[in-house]
Amino acid sequence: MNNLSDSAIALFRLHIERMGKIDVDDTNRACFHELEHAGLVLLGRPFIGEPRYYLTRAGSEMKLEMTCTKEAV
Repeated sequence: MNNLSDSAIALFRLHIERMGKIDVDDTNRACFHELEHAGLVLLGRPFIGEPRYYLTRAGSEMKLEMTCTKEAV
C-alpha cells in the first residue's frame, strides 16, 4: 500500500467495512481507479443497479493483512 494515496487507503478501509456497498461517484472515482490500478479492486457491472467495485484476490489478501494487524494491536 506504499504507492497508494491516503485517500485511496481510507476508501479501501471503508470498502472493507461496508462490504463493498459504496456508491461510485465523482467524489471517490479517482480513488477507486487508484485501487483498481493497484490490483486491489475490480469494477463489476451488474445487470441491474449501479456499478460496484469488488475485491480482487490481492485485495482480499490485503484485507486479511489489515484485519490481522488491527487485531494484533
